[in-house]
Amino acid sequence: MNIDKINEKVNNFSHTLPSFKIDSIFLEQNDKLDKIFYNHECLHELRSVSKLIVALAVGIAIGQKKFTLDTKIYPVIKSIVKIKNLNNIEKIKKWNIRNLLTHTTGYESQMMSEKFIKDIDKDSLLDYALNYDLPYEVGERFSYNNVEPFIFLVFFQEKFGLNLADFINEQIFKKLEIYDFKWENYGKYCPGATGLYMKHSDFHKIGQLLLHDGIYNGNQVISKDWIKEMCSMQLKTPDMYKKERVLPKIGVGYYTFISRDNFIFRDGSNGQYIIFSKEQNLLITIMASETEMKNITEILRDLI
Repeated sequence: MNIDKINEKVNNFSHTLPSFKIDSIFLEQNDKLDKIFYNHECLHELRSVSKLIVALAVGIAIGQKKFTLDTKIYPVIKSIVKIKNLNNIEKIKKWNIRNLLTHTTGYESQMMSEKFIKDIDKDSLLDYALNYDLPYEVGERFSYNNVEPFIFLVFFQEKFGLNLADFINEQIFKKLEIYDFKWENYGKYCPGATGLYMKHSDFHKIGQLLLHDGIYNGNQVISKDWIKEMCSMQLKTPDMYKKERVLPKIGVGYYTFISRDNFIFRDGSNGQYIIFSKEQNLLITIMASETEMKNITEILRDLI
């Protein structure tokens, strides 16, 4: 990986786009770690990249036999909120964990990102979600959304009496020696897809866990089989494919994106990235404050 080239590209972007802001980049290849634009540690907001950590937690819980990918959601959530949209009930009854992980619940498009719910009482979000129209059949169509991680976290907390953020802290963060973070709730539930704040050095550890088959410091934190499954093609996404992108989205795993040349990545609004290639033994993590996210991966063009 050519560090000088990345520096040059970032500087060029910064001159032509004054608002362009990369906070820090970590590059790790063959166990050699380089930190670019890295000055000091501070908590950085993570958005949809948080979904990746939710998927890791799902794998741990499945390994503990708490549920399976085929476990239905409805028996746990049916008593929490009244589903007034009668067209939704039969579809929601079909939802299982796999549907939540692959965004195949029947929604048409994103309806739970910050701009859509800013005026909704956070304690009413489950009511909003379950009564929002589900025009498509369950399991047939991928539609990217923040709603599925939230529904899973509601399911988990109601079934086990434990906020998933606390489960993640015990089962993942402490094992990765991550102690300084915060994860804000939506009402009484962790949102799953946003609200997480971490330091870049800790964020990079999540990528290391993926690159090294669930092992951190010699300890198997998450099973190798689960890492392989969540990073394998579960569904092709032709509607999301843009061949001009540095990392076009060919398909999805479990809250992961499958790209060209066996690159796997996960991104979040304003520019957090975990990008890795097992073939190249390469891991790139990026923290940014850049609303035009395609600009961030442009600095990697012709370098990966």
